[in-house]
Amino acid sequence: MSTASVTRDIIEIFERHGEWREKEAQRLLRSMPSISSNERQAILDRTAYNAGKEMVQYWGFSYGTILGATLSAMYPERIHRAVLDGVADSFDYMAGGWSTNLKDTDLTFARLAEYCYDGGIEHCAIWHEDGPAVIAQNVQKTIADLNEDAISVPATDSHGPAVVTYNDVKRLFREIVYWPVRDFPLTAEILHDLSERNGTSLASWVHEQRPGLGEPLSEQCRQDGPYSPSCFTASGSMSWDATYGIACSDGPGDRLNQTKEQYREYANKIAAQSSLIGASWAAIQLPCTAWHARPHWRYEGNFQNQTAHPILFAGNTIDPVTPLANAFMMAKGFEEAGVLHQDSEGHCTYSGFSMCSMKAIRKYFQTGELPGKQGGLKHLEGWEGMGALCETDLKPFQGYSAHSDMPELPEGETDQALWEAMVGVNRAWP
Repeated sequence: MSTASVTRDIIEIFERHGEWREKEAQRLLRSMPSISSNERQAILDRTAYNAGKEMVQYWGFSYGTILGATLSAMYPERIHRAVLDGVADSFDYMAGGWSTNLKDTDLTFARLAEYCYDGGIEHCAIWHEDGPAVIAQNVQKTIADLNEDAISVPATDSHGPAVVTYNDVKRLFREIVYWPVRDFPLTAEILHDLSERNGTSLASWVHEQRPGLGEPLSEQCRQDGPYSPSCFTASGSMSWDATYGIACSDGPGDRLNQTKEQYREYANKIAAQSSLIGASWAAIQLPCTAWHARPHWRYEGNFQNQTAHPILFAGNTIDPVTPLANAFMMAKGFEEAGVLHQDSEGHCTYSGFSMCSMKAIRKYFQTGELPGKQGGLKHLEGWEGMGALCETDLKPFQGYSAHSDMPELPEGETDQALWEAMVGVNRAWP
């Protein structure tokens, strides 16, 4: 259970796909006798299985950039196209650190106030006429008040009574910093309610995060006993058991020898990086203090190579867990790589709406052309390579939310299918 093993799986998947592609083309051609011999041969040539040399097309997000960087380092000759989007520091990850992620996280909070003011009172429930600074102060006061005095919520027809606390608000921020355009409006509504000592909307949100809450325990849970895996209902599509297993296996395994004092020092360091999510981020490595399984194959090499085709790294101006600086740092290790900078907040390009970015990525996959120009982002991290800046077409508090209608195609744009696909990904993930 390690990233190195999965990179080999990816290669195998493309090999088996190439084998199937050749056979499928031959099967279809047998049912098409009217095709000329020249056209038939052209189809056979371009669909032929290239044994042991099938090329990979890859688009990875977040941890997927670690997987993609490992793939590109281990099998550089197989890279036909690779977009690494929301770039993690693979060096820090493989060292078991998780310590370079939160550089820009709290900047998201400042942008919440700015976008709220720009959006106006009709779109932002916590809007104030005196500007972003006052909005931010009011939010801080609301959070501080909740920290001092939790809010009780009476029972409803569907939910029992509840108490919302400071920790619930921190969990809210832990989630919404990933998708500001989609989730800022809901956050503003919850904060407005809390400012009036009404915890109903926050209690509803917390309940939605625990879909199995209130459901009777399964018979298997009763047999296996408390805290067994069968007693935990799955939420979403991701298995945290697998997440911890992969992360702990990829690391060096030194957490097993960590003392409580050493872990406290580590946790305090991470918590200090972000008041919004630092404390919860520090908990990611906690399972590794008891994860004894070690992988048979662990990548310990460097993330530097010349790939068969240049990689495109992509990142947002403010990404809560994969800072833009990571994109430049990782790109320096792969010759002739390019960087796409999307001027937005959130995690990965799909958290925002930029036709410029999506067109650039599509063109890269179709033609191999990197966006921008040489030195196009030289002002950022001194990047001398290919680089492009893309603006966004929709900002927070402009009428869009996870439950609103499909927003209109931006003025001057004509590709409705691309726009709807981009909005669809924003709503579907996670």
